[in-house]
Amino acid sequence: MDPLGSVIVETGRCIFSFFFTSIATLIKLQHNTGRLRKEFEKLEDRKNGIEEDVRLAETEGKCAIEQVKGWLLKVEEIEQEVQPMLEKADRLAVQGCGPCCNILPRYRLCRRMAKKQLEVRQLISSCCFDNVVMDKKSPVRAVEKQRAPSLAGQREAEEMIEKLMELLKGDENKRIAVWGMGGVGKTALVRNLNNELESSSLMDSIDIVIWITVSKDLDLKKVQSQIAKRLNFELDPNEVIEERAKMLLKRLMMKKFLLILDDVWEHIDLDIVGVPQTDDQANRKILLTTRSLNVCRAMMTDKEIKLDVLKQEAAWNLFAQNAGDVVEVPSINPLARAVAKECSGLPLALKTVGKSMRNKRRIELWKHALHHLQHSDPHIKHIEDEVYRRLKLSYDSLPSKILQSCFLFCSLYPENYSIRTDELIQCWIADRLINEHQPLEDCFNDGIALIETLKDSCLLEQGDCAGTVKLHDVVRDVAIWISTKQGSEEPCASILFTNITKPPKQFSGFSELTVILLVGNPINKIHDNLFAGLRKVRVLNLSQSHIVTLPPSLSQLQKLRALILRDCCYLEKLPSLGALRKLLVMDLSGTRLRELPNGTSKLKKLQELHLSRTHHLETIEAGTISGLQSLELLDMSFSAYKWDIRCNVDYGKASFNEILTLDRLSIVKLRLDKVDSVTLDSAWLMKLREFNIQISPGSCDSNHLATQHDEKRAILRGVDLMGIKGLNGLLDTASALDLVICGGISALSELSISHRLSSLQSVKSLSISKCDCITSLISGDNISGTILPNLEHLSLNRLENLGAILGGMVPRKGCLKWLKTIEVVDCKKLRALISFALLQQVKNLEQIKVKNCSKMNISLEEKCQQK
Repeated sequence: MDPLGSVIVETGRCIFSFFFTSIATLIKLQHNTGRLRKEFEKLEDRKNGIEEDVRLAETEGKCAIEQVKGWLLKVEEIEQEVQPMLEKADRLAVQGCGPCCNILPRYRLCRRMAKKQLEVRQLISSCCFDNVVMDKKSPVRAVEKQRAPSLAGQREAEEMIEKLMELLKGDENKRIAVWGMGGVGKTALVRNLNNELESSSLMDSIDIVIWITVSKDLDLKKVQSQIAKRLNFELDPNEVIEERAKMLLKRLMMKKFLLILDDVWEHIDLDIVGVPQTDDQANRKILLTTRSLNVCRAMMTDKEIKLDVLKQEAAWNLFAQNAGDVVEVPSINPLARAVAKECSGLPLALKTVGKSMRNKRRIELWKHALHHLQHSDPHIKHIEDEVYRRLKLSYDSLPSKILQSCFLFCSLYPENYSIRTDELIQCWIADRLINEHQPLEDCFNDGIALIETLKDSCLLEQGDCAGTVKLHDVVRDVAIWISTKQGSEEPCASILFTNITKPPKQFSGFSELTVILLVGNPINKIHDNLFAGLRKVRVLNLSQSHIVTLPPSLSQLQKLRALILRDCCYLEKLPSLGALRKLLVMDLSGTRLRELPNGTSKLKKLQELHLSRTHHLETIEAGTISGLQSLELLDMSFSAYKWDIRCNVDYGKASFNEILTLDRLSIVKLRLDKVDSVTLDSAWLMKLREFNIQISPGSCDSNHLATQHDEKRAILRGVDLMGIKGLNGLLDTASALDLVICGGISALSELSISHRLSSLQSVKSLSISKCDCITSLISGDNISGTILPNLEHLSLNRLENLGAILGGMVPRKGCLKWLKTIEVVDCKKLRALISFALLQQVKNLEQIKVKNCSKMNISLEEKCQQK
């Protein structure tokens, strides 16, 4: 063969070999790809099955064993290698086996796939586990003990725990709240309750007690994680809250539980968390602690238990326990008791102060501590951090700056001082904390809402008498501390002095002052220049001081909006008030003023004028009252001023007709000697939202029931009820009627007849006292229609000749049908309270009180049985 032919033959052999090798490699690659893919799919199926078993087991508080975790980790590693191989093999298969293809990569890939196929088979064969999962940690305990201070010897706390135990045992209370001010011991109480549950019969109906600390910054995922941890399983931190809730719900539905939520500051939506909420779950209960009653409402609790501060003996015991035996040293004991008293029964303060004074034996140190506590100074060790800052959280949580300012305003009053709510609202209006550009009723309602919010947040509490509020002493200290901190950053805005007899001659350096409160101070004289330069003062309250007069510099307070001089019992004269054009409220009640100050008629913005108990007031210049066209409230109850003398006009004094010109007037309280010279017609009285009108010739005695909000009360004292004229309008509109030492009639029904009244249908409350002429309440001899059809409350007191409630044939329909309460005191001749005739009338009677009725011959128990 010639050389050319040899070359051609050799070339052909090489080409044939190339194509043959390429085809063989491609076929083998396709074969290895198919086998690897098949084995890999088997591995994936096994892996998915094991992972599903692990997920289900985790909802039961279990976890994967270490061998399974290692196997799953190897599968994850091999997945990262096999997936790219299969993808590359698919690409090469698409390219085919052309003359330009490279055999070497295919060959290498084919060998790698064969090797991985063996590794996959080994993983599949090694996944035969006896157990995929195991119990996670130790078994769940029914009750997990909490660190709690001992309550041994604290009787009130022990009784509270017993009460909570009983509530939890019942089926009707599924959500219970323990609420109270910060530091009062809510958490300590409930922790002790939690620990006592372990040995309680309550655990017969509960599988597990779950304690969750919520705290101020609510984190629902954190709450979920705490619940899951208590149930011995974990939630995926990266999963959305809704999916986590499903996992929790599934687990909790299998349990009977008590969920304790400690330190709740806002509403927690338990549905979002994953806590079962159906009404029929008697053995799934919730107990929460909070500082706010509003939180209880938002959480829709069935029972709210308020935890109050400790009583004196318990407070001393707690303080002594923390302070040590040193408190029994004779020279220290009185000081120690005084220091403990300054803590006002608040456990947090008692513990903190007690520990700071533990075993200190120098009297000087106890005097030092007492001085700082009495002056609201937190310079006692730890009191600022452990008491004040913790209580400040309640202040920080108030929903508005207005509420915070209202709270701080209360601290201007003296320690343990019961603040009249109406006075507080007046001051808030004057200090622009309540919008005054609305009717007085709306201002009052806004003020009540603010007060109730502060009470619900445990920052205000009920005062010592009705209609008052006060600050707990420690809370007041915190408020002053907050104000002091703020005062270091902004100009001083208010000033308070307590227990002083002489105020400064001038408030130098206080040009930004807006509020001055000198309440309850025995001040008898104010320097002429005291008010000079105080052009921004909006509130001046000198109530219960001993001042006799005020200086002319008062007129410089041209931005003054509230002048409160209530119960300044020595105050006889005031300078002209004509310059105080922005005044909204003036309260001169209980003063010795003989005449209303000059310039009063110029107070065109005045909304409230209080002159009650002005027993010496003789002169109000004509035109003064009619000039107050913004007036909405006029209170002259028990004032000596005589409105009803016809000669008032002749002597240049204000007449009753001036009151009738006040179109915005909605509340009137006054006393009249008689009514024949004034106009008390129904139309005018109906326009008023509230009135208290006393007809009492020659008497301004204040001994009678106070008017309730929105009540229309008429008081007739020392009046001849048969002879007096002009009562029709008053009796037609009054919702409360008081008859005191009145004569002229033997039964109230005669009043209706003599004054041609239809039925006294507006009267809901009736009080009759010391009317010796009365022999029966209603006599049927002279009436044919109904009488007192809407009466709800009846009080009969010292009626010497009262023999029966009903006399004669009384119409059965309508009379006394809504009567709810009866109170009878010192009615010596009354033999039967509930007669057969009366039983036919009263169908809504709820309460009966009887005292000193010696001739009554049938027991109340017997009458109730008859009814």
